[in-house]
Amino acid sequence: MRELFAHSRSPQSGCRHRLEDHLRGSAGLARSFAEAFGAGEVAEYLALVHDVGKGCCAWQDRLVFHAEPMGKPVGIPHKEAGTVLATQTVGRQLAAVVQGHHGGLPDQDKIKDVLAELRGAGPEADRAREATAAVARVVPEILRNDRILPPAWLAGLESPSRRALALDVFTRMVFSCVVDADYLDTAAHFAGGKPRIGVRAEMGELLKRFEWRRTRLVARRDASPVDELRERVYGEALAAASGAPGMYVLHVPTGGAKTIAAGGFALRHAAEHGLGRVVFAVPYISITQQNADVYRDLLDPPEGSEEGPVVLEHHSSVELDEEDGAGAWARLAAENWDAPVVVTTTVQLFQSLFARKPSAVRKLHRLAGSVIVLDEVQALPDRLLIPILSVLRDLVEHFGVSVVLAGLDPESWTRVMRLVPA
Repeated sequence: MRELFAHSRSPQSGCRHRLEDHLRGSAGLARSFAEAFGAGEVAEYLALVHDVGKGCCAWQDRLVFHAEPMGKPVGIPHKEAGTVLATQTVGRQLAAVVQGHHGGLPDQDKIKDVLAELRGAGPEADRAREATAAVARVVPEILRNDRILPPAWLAGLESPSRRALALDVFTRMVFSCVVDADYLDTAAHFAGGKPRIGVRAEMGELLKRFEWRRTRLVARRDASPVDELRERVYGEALAAASGAPGMYVLHVPTGGAKTIAAGGFALRHAAEHGLGRVVFAVPYISITQQNADVYRDLLDPPEGSEEGPVVLEHHSSVELDEEDGAGAWARLAAENWDAPVVVTTTVQLFQSLFARKPSAVRKLHRLAGSVIVLDEVQALPDRLLIPILSVLRDLVEHFGVSVVLAGLDPESWTRVMRLVPA
């Protein structure tokens, strides 16, 4: 019985990545990510079977005798065996997670075509059956007699259109967990270490730092006629933060210190409700950069501290090429938003929510159990409001997210609410 491998030799350890280690390692990570929204078992199984197709002799021979010595891809499809197993155990909709874990989420017609081909007697079907039998000898849990059911709330949605949208969001969230787990476990093999997982932030401690530095900032600032307004806005934002998770609106006039009020609300709300991340999204890069500077001043540890950075700034104008220090942390954290506070653009956020490519969707699962602050919401075009608000509603209702719509004047708020789906 030959040993099965998932990846070529690591330049650090000199060893190949055993397939059973990769499948189980990815499955454990995917489960830990998806437990934030009650889908741990589903994500774990999909990650466990995502590379089963690598178990056939043809794939293993190409890895050892072609890909590894020549530095080229293996060139043999390996997603089909896991797609069949996923269809049998979690259903065809979620089988798209396995079929798309490299190229991107396919539509259901593609899944139907793949399954039809694998029921035949062609070379693809033979390789899939061979790979499944080989991998089952070392990872027997890929073969299950029972089905894994999605969360009960999905079946409880009575409207077919609501259920279809919710299932699509659920599939994307699970896809994000599996893809991120696959990336992290593979990178750890080639780096010769453990998967890079950030430490969960203590939001209560961050809130204390934020408020202390804000108090110091206010004391040093020259007196202004709007100081009383700013203090009232900040106090009301903090008071509102104790409310139940859900969707909030922050009306603040120009000069009312909206950025700091939104930050105070988000951190206190996260601390009070056990949420693990705050994401600020702004439509303009110039404002995104300004806001990131404000939050870094209020939240990042002092220079020379052993504590890691807190605020990740992520948009197209950020330089993420540094190989060490805070630059290296930002480059890696930007791949999957593994940071306590993320300051980004609405383009980055909505690309993750609606894209199909693994690199874009990979960070989506980090939104579960978070506070999302959408700044300058009035700048969003009307034609995008319905899909955006529909997805945000699903995140709030089913994924433990609180959303703050900030910057809206009363007229714009009326326009937005008129477009909120029933």
